[in-house]
Amino acid sequence: MSSEYKNDAESNCSPRYLIPESVYDYNHPEVIKFTRIFRERAEKEKVLSNINTTIAQCQSRAAAEIMAAIWYEFSCHTPRFLALAVSQTRDPERQHHLIQIAFDELGGHNKERIHSLLFLKAVNQIGIQLLPRLPLFSIRNLFETLNKGLIDAKNEHVIIGLLMSFEIVAQENIEMLFECLSFDDAARETLATTLFFKIHRQDETEHIRHSVANFLRFCRTASHRDDFLEGFDRGIEFWGRFWDQSARLINVATNPRAKAS
Repeated sequence: MSSEYKNDAESNCSPRYLIPESVYDYNHPEVIKFTRIFRERAEKEKVLSNINTTIAQCQSRAAAEIMAAIWYEFSCHTPRFLALAVSQTRDPERQHHLIQIAFDELGGHNKERIHSLLFLKAVNQIGIQLLPRLPLFSIRNLFETLNKGLIDAKNEHVIIGLLMSFEIVAQENIEMLFECLSFDDAARETLATTLFFKIHRQDETEHIRHSVANFLRFCRTASHRDDFLEGFDRGIEFWGRFWDQSARLINVATNPRAKAS
């Protein structure tokens, strides 16, 4: 099956797969089991706690502009991060499976669907332009630490776990991003119609399934799975720090008291 996105009618008829899948499909009991296990493990960390509180208090165009700049940085970094992960693996079969999500992030067979470009179009539709001088040093430092974690990973099972952590919370991340950008009812309605949010609300499920399938294919022993969880937990920790830093930047930009402190 092609990795190009299907139209809405086709998407509703059958699940999308990044590549043909003959074993770990959506109905495979191990896929269902471990998707639930990994979700529950991630949920315990409550990575969205601070940003939920912040956006409830500071939701505004100014907050949306900050979040747009942050997410664009992340969206541009993601395919580089995924490609770096693939470069740290030696087995061609692992490389084949791990590269699929990076390919999807870059539009599959259609360069017009590159996710970072779709995100720019989405925020432009609600009248938001990226802030060129916003100090994002703390966010970029997080990315550098994340990259170092890949380079220093003791084996490929840690890397697979780290990549799994990026997908298991993706749906929650997208909904949090949507909330941060929805500074009024008109913005909320417009964003819901954008291709960026339509794609992510439809397709994150497949990224999760594909990542769980990678775990089941390549992490078969107890030792391998312990290493996988080491990488997974490290990735969930990144998300906590990412959203905490986002909350801090929004607070500083929108709260006069925060600027003075």
